[in-house]
Amino acid sequence: MNTPIYNMLLKYSGQRPLPFHMPGHVMGRGLAALLKSAGSLDITEVPGSDSLHDPIGVIKEAQALAARAFGARDTYFSVNGSTVGIHAMVHAAVKPGGKILINRDAHTSVINAISLLKAEPVCIIPRYDEDIHLTLGCEKSDLESALLLHRDVQAVLLTRPNYYGVARDIKGMAKAARARGIPFLVDEAHGAHFAFSGLFPPPALRLGADACVQSMHKTLPALTQTALIHEGASSLLDHGSLSRYLSMFQTTSPSYVLMASMDIAREIMEKREAELYDALYDRVRAFDKELSGIGGVRRIKPGVPGIDTDFSRIVLSFEECGLSGFEAERILRESFGIVAEMAGHYHVVLIATPFHTDEDFITLVRAIRETARYGDGPVEDRLSFVRAPDTLPEKAMNPGDAVLKASERIPLEKAGGRISAAPITPYPPGIPLVYPGEVISGELTRYLAEIQGSGGRVHGIMDGRVQVIR
Repeated sequence: MNTPIYNMLLKYSGQRPLPFHMPGHVMGRGLAALLKSAGSLDITEVPGSDSLHDPIGVIKEAQALAARAFGARDTYFSVNGSTVGIHAMVHAAVKPGGKILINRDAHTSVINAISLLKAEPVCIIPRYDEDIHLTLGCEKSDLESALLLHRDVQAVLLTRPNYYGVARDIKGMAKAARARGIPFLVDEAHGAHFAFSGLFPPPALRLGADACVQSMHKTLPALTQTALIHEGASSLLDHGSLSRYLSMFQTTSPSYVLMASMDIAREIMEKREAELYDALYDRVRAFDKELSGIGGVRRIKPGVPGIDTDFSRIVLSFEECGLSGFEAERILRESFGIVAEMAGHYHVVLIATPFHTDEDFITLVRAIRETARYGDGPVEDRLSFVRAPDTLPEKAMNPGDAVLKASERIPLEKAGGRISAAPITPYPPGIPLVYPGEVISGELTRYLAEIQGSGGRVHGIMDGRVQVIR
């Protein structure tokens, strides 16, 4: 196999060394049974293993292979997820106190990176389809208007695809940013697989992104916490800035097991991409056909020009049979062992990969059919959801200033009118409803309580309390 890191680990382990160095489990000896095998490959920077922060050997070779596979000028490994890549991209593109243009439904890591820089987020409100209750990303005209209004913006960072597999055509947006001489960055955490099949939307680098991040573990056969940071061939970022910031933010004890899994995942996909994704496409088409015969359940896809969708991201609505997304997810999980990626009021989101089998989809269809029988009529006739506020929260101060202010935790129901000291973020999908420095409205407290009461998780609420400026 053309997997430099993995091959190095196998060779080293096969030499049966006697390590008197970290990690303390000593090549797996001290680990529980199921972890011993992985532990035998879990090493530190020993001679010949290279260094993630200054690669000259097998890691450099593995990153070069990844760059070739994904169409990048340079590719860097992250063992701290896409989050560390977001932080590095923002710091490489934006000066302290500068402005950055982002989609309002950006991941919480984006606002955290902005807060550390005391930068100023300029938000574009994503389009929303009221009929299918999905956000549809930002249109080119939205970005161009924002660039005209904020001529001092130093970078653009957009999310594509979003959690629901919606992928806007960003080629024109990247050109608009380049015409202004500012980097166009993409959070492509959910699109690492796009490079391996024409059945998917084209990847961000192919559409003109200067840099992007991709979570390998989300959709490819790599371990959790693995991600790639790519820089395009004609990137406007200062040369070397991405790697410099990655070294600042990323652990100095990177896991070789995680890096080896990235190495292996890239090799698998390069060798078998057409075979794997053609088979998955056929399975999903067969699933869609079976689903069409189940009353009360439908697959949600936006039908809007300029939008591609990821066929492997399955978004289901149980509204017509009378179940909220939270209820349907709970039934699927507790009664049938089907564990979804996420649920909301209106949807259940499933991620299908080439490593699901025909039998898996048969089981899924059977479980959906049985779940639909739990409903008792259109959901809007039975449930009255509190809607998310239609307007952005009032901004009281810069998010970077807010996170440095003295704060206190107060009950959510008493937070109306107070200034948030931290992001408040339903997770998944990890999109903040409130940024630090924004005013929490009474309407928002009711919506957050509804999410929690329905079984959703919200980061930023602990034991019913939120962190506000004292």
